[in-house]
Amino acid sequence: MSGDRKVGENFDADKASDIFDKLKNVEGKIKPKKEDSKLKNIANLMNEAKYLEDKGKLDEAIDLYKQVIFTLPDSAKAYEALANIYKKQGDVESEKEILKKAIAGCSKNGEFKKRLDELN
Repeated sequence: MSGDRKVGENFDADKASDIFDKLKNVEGKIKPKKEDSKLKNIANLMNEAKYLEDKGKLDEAIDLYKQVIFTLPDSAKAYEALANIYKKQGDVESEKEILKKAIAGCSKNGEFKKRLDELN
């Protein structure tokens, strides 16, 4: 090797940047898969709903939990959160309705059945 040559003297930063940008757009390299993106959106909705619930903005939280259930009908956490909000509000009828929907739409429905029985 020649001692005269400097490391990186042939490096073109603009060209390298273009190559990296193209690599980022290759499916599966950096872009998340659609399923992952959907689950990430649901997680974001759940987090936002919980934040709103904690801040006392229950009607807004209810809307977000309903969006989660619409997107992921088997979401036991969203059903449970909705039922808990209705309980806090003293809205027994809405609590019963959401528990019935949870029993019908959620595979892990044993706790929901028990809770509905306690309300009846």
